[in-house]
Amino acid sequence: IEDIEQVARVARRVTEKVEAKLGCRLRRVCVAAAGRALRTEKGRYAMTLPQVSRIDSDLISQLESGAVSDAEEQLSRGEDSQRRFYLVGYTVSSYLLDRYPLTSLKDHNGQQLEAEVVATFLPSEVVESLYTVMEAAGLEVASLTLEPIAALNAVIPAELRLLNLVCRDGAVVGYTMATTAGDEITEALMRQYLVDFATAERMKMQLSEPTITYRDVLGLEQGVPGPQVREALLGAAKALAQEIAQRVVAINGAPPSAMFLAGGGSKLLGLMEQVAQELEMDERRVALAGNNYDISAFSHEYELNDPEYAT
Repeated sequence: IEDIEQVARVARRVTEKVEAKLGCRLRRVCVAAAGRALRTEKGRYAMTLPQVSRIDSDLISQLESGAVSDAEEQLSRGEDSQRRFYLVGYTVSSYLLDRYPLTSLKDHNGQQLEAEVVATFLPSEVVESLYTVMEAAGLEVASLTLEPIAALNAVIPAELRLLNLVCRDGAVVGYTMATTAGDEITEALMRQYLVDFATAERMKMQLSEPTITYRDVLGLEQGVPGPQVREALLGAAKALAQEIAQRVVAINGAPPSAMFLAGGGSKLLGLMEQVAQELEMDERRVALAGNNYDISAFSHEYELNDPEYAT
């Protein structure tokens, strides 16, 4: 966050609208950070108990904490060793109990415990700016995670993670972030049609319309065919699709069995098809997130089958 005061005003405005709707005062907030500067490390930790014992939540917490500490140590040896990083989330990749793999250790009996985690970290300046904004908006941070982690929990329930979607063998194998995103699409429209950011955002959402009307920075009313605007965005959309594909293959080792696109930028017309093409996947295996939201969420007012609601 570069302009803390401006973002805090927006956060406060959103909070006030929600408070008015619910008729209550909101004091705490859960934050999902975009984290373009995130770092991901794997960590492993093993424990040997004095004797065969029932595994409870405290033992599991100790085991996972040890694995996270190992990931932090790996991070401190890297090229960014001089920067301060904060842990913002982790996912357990695997558990072993007496060398036998399990999806959960809770209430099992054993003596040798092992865990491997995928831990994600953000630079201190990123995390601290988020906390400062929330404080300025009158909110206390109750929890902090990453948008990919939040989206994963909504988009891919645990029972689907055996299918090698963004996971492998039932476990999350890594997190990454494409530095090219929806803003690049907006900026391409700004340059092409001499419009401000807000106008370009609106134009981006009207790509399927036959004609798009707008006012440019000179104050002139303009109209342009929708197909012409879509053609002007082909280069930027292709660059986004290429980076998504490269990041997926770098983490997964190969194209996945299927892929969900989440977030508002995923609704860009033609993006799904371009991602499928870059990954050499069947287009029917790339979809917008939303079909599984009703497993963990509900709404009487909104149609939740929308990738914008992922986090």
